[in-house]
Amino acid sequence: MISNIKFCLKHRGMVSRFNNISFNRAMNVIVGPNGSGKSSVLRSIYECPDCKKEEDGKTFYYYFDSETMNPHRSQDVFGGMTGSLIRVRAMFSSHGETMRDVLGFANFKKGDTLLLDEPEAGHDFQWVTKIQKGLKKIVRGGCQVIMASHHPVFWDAGNIIELRKGYKNKTLNFFMNISNHV
Repeated sequence: MISNIKFCLKHRGMVSRFNNISFNRAMNVIVGPNGSGKSSVLRSIYECPDCKKEEDGKTFYYYFDSETMNPHRSQDVFGGMTGSLIRVRAMFSSHGETMRDVLGFANFKKGDTLLLDEPEAGHDFQWVTKIQKGLKKIVRGGCQVIMASHHPVFWDAGNIIELRKGYKNKTLNFFMNISNHV
């Protein structure tokens, strides 16, 4: 599991407010407006050799974003039968259904880190709450989750990392105003 990342010069310029970020061992939710660097944090963890990561033991990273769900992508996150099944189903399914397949078929182990970029994309509220329950189950199994999300349903799950101060409160107020008018 990753406990801290210190950003390289390239990523430091892409991530608002932080030169380094610490993570807890369970659920971490990165929040902020579009362009604040949520996806950049995830990509820097997953693929940047110049960002300095502090890890608690050997860590295997899984990274999922909307492009990972593309069945025609050349880089496979999963190989073997699981990967084949996910890719074939993705050709005939929505992004949301494919995300559910990934979370259902993946065999996350204790000490793994799951990086998710907006897993709520393509889902209605009912499915977002199911994803939240599924992620909590993965965390209880000892897998760390670091996700970028705009959806408040995930915000009660653990460590909130706010890339723009006050974003969480403004977004909650926005959702409260909408629900009062519906």
